[in-house]
Amino acid sequence: MKNCVTIKFILLLTLILSYTSLKGEGLYERNYFNRLANDGENIWIATSKGVVRYNKTEEKVYNANKRLGLEDDDIVNCIKTDKNNNLWFSVEKKGVFCYNGEELSKRNDSYINTLLRLSFAFDSNDSIWISAGGYYISPQIDDIQIGYTTPDNYSIKQNAYIMDMEFDSKDNLWISIFGEYNSILLHKKENTFCESIIAEGNMVIPSLTIDKDDNIWYSIERSIIHYNTTTNSKTRYWNDTDSNIPAAHFFASDIDKEENVWFTSSHYLLRYNGENFKWWNCYGYHKARAILCDDDCVWILMESDELFKFEDEKFSYIDLEAEVMNIKENIVSDNKTKAYIANGVLNVENEEGITSVEVYNSLGTPLFRREAGGEDTSIQIPLPATLNGVIIVKVNNEVVKVVCK
Repeated sequence: MKNCVTIKFILLLTLILSYTSLKGEGLYERNYFNRLANDGENIWIATSKGVVRYNKTEEKVYNANKRLGLEDDDIVNCIKTDKNNNLWFSVEKKGVFCYNGEELSKRNDSYINTLLRLSFAFDSNDSIWISAGGYYISPQIDDIQIGYTTPDNYSIKQNAYIMDMEFDSKDNLWISIFGEYNSILLHKKENTFCESIIAEGNMVIPSLTIDKDDNIWYSIERSIIHYNTTTNSKTRYWNDTDSNIPAAHFFASDIDKEENVWFTSSHYLLRYNGENFKWWNCYGYHKARAILCDDDCVWILMESDELFKFEDEKFSYIDLEAEVMNIKENIVSDNKTKAYIANGVLNVENEEGITSVEVYNSLGTPLFRREAGGEDTSIQIPLPATLNGVIIVKVNNEVVKVVCK
């Protein structure tokens, strides 16, 4: 009898904890995926430390926090550009803002700021629709706007979050939502409500992509889903049925100008060209959270705020933090080794003596190695004039990251 009571107590406690976890801070609150935007000249990146701007011509990164009026503790949950290259972004607990290149303005809406605005969508008139938790809001006209609810807002078990929104060619709004009842919703043009299209329970669909035929592509954990809007049928692609798809947890998606559909995953970049899947990975590619197709290249942002560019089936790495913080040298924690670059020369110092120096590029590819006798505590190594970006310097068994300007 005592064991029975104990089991009942454990079950009750488990239910209470589960309810608290779901209804409190949601499991996926921090997993926001709309973190890359393109204005033609720049890639705007919503990192965990603020917004940075990567100028594609200059190949340089700039801290954009001051320009956008952001404070050090602000978290940007979504960032996108409209057809006029105005930059839209949502700041957690503050709302949605627009930056037109000169001025910053706030988009008014009637929902409390604690509701996370994880996604925007632009209709055929280039008017913005925004999410707020499990609600979504129509464009603002003469200070009047309409807010719409979703069935998942009626759940008593967990909070609802709209993860992504996108319009099709008929100006119908498709919504992916994390909630109890649905995963994909549809708001048809001229409607005053949304309807459930795909009920996946409380499965997470991080983002959705619409192709030229208005079919929907999205991922659920280890699977890629294609939803045919004409036949209302789903096709599932995953590793068990297609060996070209890696066994990985998939996240964000996007589509390029050639109608190739791209997906990020825990360790792989995946492409579907209309017939076959193909994947790539590289050193440092880990927990990719956002993806953006841009002409002939694909940009991928890692959870660790590292940016990769994929072009001609090759990855290149862009160190956002090193450029933004203007780090010119990095000293290891025990202070034995120091490395820095001055006038094109790599200066290496180690108080215990240098036995070897190995230099790698940001992807871990060896560039050169220099042997030393262990007696000198400092050496200088001329660098090629063409070398730029981040290099990794291994001195004896210690590693230092250095920015080569």
